[in-house]
Amino acid sequence: LASRDGTVGAARAAVDEDGTVGASRRRVLVVNTGGTMGMRPTPTGLAPSAGYLRERIGAMEELTFEAMPDVHVHDFDPLLDSADFSPDEWVAIASTIEDRYLAYDGFVVVMGTDTLAYCASALAFMLENLGKPVILTGSQIPLCDAFSDARRNLIASVLFAAALTGAFHNEVAVCFGEALLRGCRATKLRALDLRAFDSPNFPPLATLGVRIRLNVELARPPALGPLIVHKAMDTRVIVVLLVPGFDDSALERLCSQPGLRALVLEFYGVGSAPTRRAGLLNALALCRQNGILVVAVT
Repeated sequence: LASRDGTVGAARAAVDEDGTVGASRRRVLVVNTGGTMGMRPTPTGLAPSAGYLRERIGAMEELTFEAMPDVHVHDFDPLLDSADFSPDEWVAIASTIEDRYLAYDGFVVVMGTDTLAYCASALAFMLENLGKPVILTGSQIPLCDAFSDARRNLIASVLFAAALTGAFHNEVAVCFGEALLRGCRATKLRALDLRAFDSPNFPPLATLGVRIRLNVELARPPALGPLIVHKAMDTRVIVVLLVPGFDDSALERLCSQPGLRALVLEFYGVGSAPTRRAGLLNALALCRQNGILVVAVT
C-alpha cells in the first residue's frame, strides 16, 4: 500500500498485499452529515439534500476503478450545517463508526468546514484504540459546481481511508487541499481558500502532489486493545479569550457559576498571563476553591 520511501500511488491504494482485488477489495463507509460538499441547487439557492451525495458518488468514474475500494454512503437525518453541531452530533458520528466498525476498513466523515476541526479533535479522543482510519473532509465549493475542490477532497479521503488501514495512520485525520492532518492538531485558518485547514505546530501526516507522500515517522503506535468509544460528554465548559483591559469582575462572576466544570483561558503569546491583576488572581483562586479545572492556552 505504501512504498518504503513513504509514497502512495493512487492505483495501488486499495490493492491487497498479494495484488488481488475483487471479492476481497476494501470497503469504505462515507458518513455524510451535511455541509457544502453535498449541497445541490434549489430555487432558493444551495441546500443539503438526502441521497444527493450518494447519487454523485455513484456517478464518479474514478470510484469504479478496479483498484478502488467499495464505497458505501450513510446519510445523517437530518443533514446539518456544521455550525449546528454539538457534542451530541460527535457522539452520533462515533456511534455510527462503532456500529459498523467490523464491516468496513476505513471511514470518511463528510461535514461542513466551520466546526470540522472541533469534531476531528473530539473524535480523536473519543475513539480509543482506533485501528482504522477515520478521515474527515468537506469542501469550500459544492460538488455540483463545475469548478470545485469537493471531488478531489472526497477521492483523496477515500484513498486514505482504504490505503492506510492496518498500515501507518490508523487515527482520526483531516484531509483537505494538499495535506492529511492529524485530527487533534488541525485548525481552520482560511475561510476563502481551498487550503482552508492547517496544522501550525505539527507537520502533516501526508502531502498530496504528483505522488502522495506519507510521513511514516509520525505514525502512531498500533492499538493495544479493542475499540472503546467514549460517549459521556460534559459541556459545562467556558472558553474565554482575554484581551488587555478585560473586566476581572466579569471573569469572577463566570467562575462563580454553579456547575461549571472547566475554564479555558486564551492568554497572550505562549500563554503569558498578567501577574499584577488582583481580580484575575482572585478568579483563579475561586476556580481552585470550587474544583474548576483551569486550562491556559496560547
